[in-house]
Amino acid sequence: MIRIVSLVVAFGMASGAALAQDATPHATQPSSVSLIGEVRLPTQLSIAGVPFGGISGLNYNPEEGLFYAISDDRAEYGPARFYKLRIDITPAGITQLDIVDTVPLTDSNGRAFARGDVDPEGISLDPRRPGVLVWANEGDLAGTPAVIEAGMDGRERRRFELPAYYTPDAEKQTGIRNNAAFEGLSHAPGGGRLFAAMEGSLLQDGPPASTRDGSLTRILAFNPQTAKPVAEYAYRTTPVPRASKSLRPADNGVSAILALDDDRLLVVERSYASGYGNTIQVFEATTAGATDVLGRPAIAGTTFEPVTKKHLFTLEEGTFGLDMDNIESITFGPEINGRKTLVLASDNNFNPRGQITQFIVLAYDP
Repeated sequence: MIRIVSLVVAFGMASGAALAQDATPHATQPSSVSLIGEVRLPTQLSIAGVPFGGISGLNYNPEEGLFYAISDDRAEYGPARFYKLRIDITPAGITQLDIVDTVPLTDSNGRAFARGDVDPEGISLDPRRPGVLVWANEGDLAGTPAVIEAGMDGRERRRFELPAYYTPDAEKQTGIRNNAAFEGLSHAPGGGRLFAAMEGSLLQDGPPASTRDGSLTRILAFNPQTAKPVAEYAYRTTPVPRASKSLRPADNGVSAILALDDDRLLVVERSYASGYGNTIQVFEATTAGATDVLGRPAIAGTTFEPVTKKHLFTLEEGTFGLDMDNIESITFGPEINGRKTLVLASDNNFNPRGQITQFIVLAYDP
């Protein structure tokens, strides 16, 4: 087990408790959440020679008191893997973060994934079946996405059935866009549904988000028992909130989801604009009243009702005095003084130049 708080201080990072006390409120400080604490881990941190980072999905298991965090390492820096973390949270902030275990992800034969043949993203524990987790592979070497059920040992048990129109064709006219497939994954609390959300639109559903228009993406709902899709909904992201100050275009897409029940989700939209940084918008979305588009290869130009959503809060540069990084994870944490907590985490992209692994804990009043 790796204990982190002392390392955070050694690298000159602030602890969550200090930030909770010293953060300067931003002019647009959200009213529905308040900061409990923050911990930052440097990209140079490694475990047995393998870099720690790439956190792209997070799920809290209250029975164990552990957070399950998946790394989006494409088997380039180390094996595909997820981590077990213990984050001690008090009203004063984050007092300790321990990396309890590193578990490799393997195929159904127990073999490690080849370099570049995997891109792990969301992770979710099945609430009805202890010892079972599901994770998303955003794309293998052929560019094909997958939703995979595994045991706690990381070994693949089965794959969920995906509509054929998610698979890219040879001409790249239909199917997922590269690096814009499944980012969000979450079981409903009762375990009756598993939701998987795309970061951006399928090629046949329209262009990525711009500063003028959002992107028309999709959310799949599965029956976790049968591993088959039972519904699919269109979700329109907001336009890119800020233009880039360089030739690199700014972006916006869905980076994480958290199911509240069989109909409602918290949806994280993550935008990056060079010269500014990250803007994280969190919405409450509901599928009630939305058109079930399962089986429609293309929805652009057709008649449908998308998922409805309402804005909850925004985290941007300076909110609560934070320097926001690349948030790709959201989960409920333990209750603190009777209040719900949300724990968010960032993907450092294994980039030592200016990016870090960031854990943010918010008190959340629905």
